[in-house]
Amino acid sequence: EKLPRMRVAFACLVDATHFYAICSLFSYAGVLCADLEWVNDRNSAGFAAGWLQSSNVFGRVLTSSVWGYIAARHGFDVVLTITLASLFTGGLLFGFCTSLVLAMLVRFIFFGLLHGWVAIMGPYSASVAGDKRQTEVIGMVIAAGTGMQLVGPAVSGWTYQLIPEFPALAPSMIGSCLASLAFCLFCLLHFRDKKTSKSVKNLPEGSEGSATATKRSITQLLCRWPVPLIICMRFSQGFALFAIFEVFPLWLISEQAVGGLNMSEKQVGFLLARSGIWSILYFTFVFPRLTKKLGGRCTSIIVSVLGIIFSTLLPFCTSEWTANLAHMLAASSIFSQFAVNVTFTNNAAGPADRAIISGFAVTVDTVGKAIAPIATSTIFAWSIRTFGMAGHGLVFYIQAALSLVNLLFTLPLPASVENAHGGGENGQEQSSEGTIYGASETETSEEGSSAESPRC
Repeated sequence: EKLPRMRVAFACLVDATHFYAICSLFSYAGVLCADLEWVNDRNSAGFAAGWLQSSNVFGRVLTSSVWGYIAARHGFDVVLTITLASLFTGGLLFGFCTSLVLAMLVRFIFFGLLHGWVAIMGPYSASVAGDKRQTEVIGMVIAAGTGMQLVGPAVSGWTYQLIPEFPALAPSMIGSCLASLAFCLFCLLHFRDKKTSKSVKNLPEGSEGSATATKRSITQLLCRWPVPLIICMRFSQGFALFAIFEVFPLWLISEQAVGGLNMSEKQVGFLLARSGIWSILYFTFVFPRLTKKLGGRCTSIIVSVLGIIFSTLLPFCTSEWTANLAHMLAASSIFSQFAVNVTFTNNAAGPADRAIISGFAVTVDTVGKAIAPIATSTIFAWSIRTFGMAGHGLVFYIQAALSLVNLLFTLPLPASVENAHGGGENGQEQSSEGTIYGASETETSEEGSSAESPRC
């Protein structure tokens, strides 16, 4: 069964737009803080840059669970419409900000409070492909997102200061253009489905005609094993993702006397672009095959080990090319841990409860993402100021420790977190698009799917 290409393309575009809005700032945040005199010099930029980059995440902490509930009750379209509108508006406004407080406020509201894509990304990907092929779509979406996580800062580094009065305007306008393109594709899909009567109601399975998405209380859902363990893994990986986004560019632009590479924002942009190309290729061709052959748990163990190794080696790189290679492998390992954890969340929650559990999981990992830029940038600035070259690797060792945590938490996970590889006769005929959560019309027993899951 072929995947619905337009819906996969839309999910990839929304994820790319999300990550451009959030991560394009990473290549020039320190330079922007210095250019607009929010800090004294670039070596001190970490103290302000961390707060600027965490402001959107603080907003997301407050509303991620709400977006999950809205998706479960009213469908994805409501969340997507508000999200794309907020990304467009936030991109326009941020470029004109010359005050640190105003810049933080814009990101807090439009890239945080009103931004619901992260809460529904996992369930939406499963709805596009069905449970059996959700990892393929998640891999494609992650490929677009991680590619943009790295290419976005490259593009923003090249376009930074094209308009001297508002140095961040040109890169932030690109984000608004991406949001406009995603909204056009969203409208096209909506009108196509309406015309062909494919989607009468964009509501979760079992919610039609019901006042609630599930009869069980949220507390019972969150306490059901292995949901608590996976939520802890989501927090750890949320911290790890934004830690490497934040610290790596700060390390690259810091002076060689304190262990950095003293690179310009454009050099950082080219380096991140190369890493971005690798991420796109890796998540498109390597990651889906790896998870399909080995299963999610084995894949998680392997990429966690690689994350430990290359995060530890990264601060010992003394040239642009060795740093680029180590960053490619460390970043793709961390992104892989995140992608597998999204699949674990979907499978542990079950089709009917996915949006609610995913919303809560995103709230928790967003807390990690909120803490990471502030904590790691402050630790980095403090460590090089206090210990000089001897302290520049501290944050990378913390990064390696987070991969170790993910490894240890993966080991006790049950087989039920794996994708179902078997299926009843109805399951084989099921459309790839599935229900809103990709579940089969005929329920498959949890025991049956667990028994056929691959083991490491």
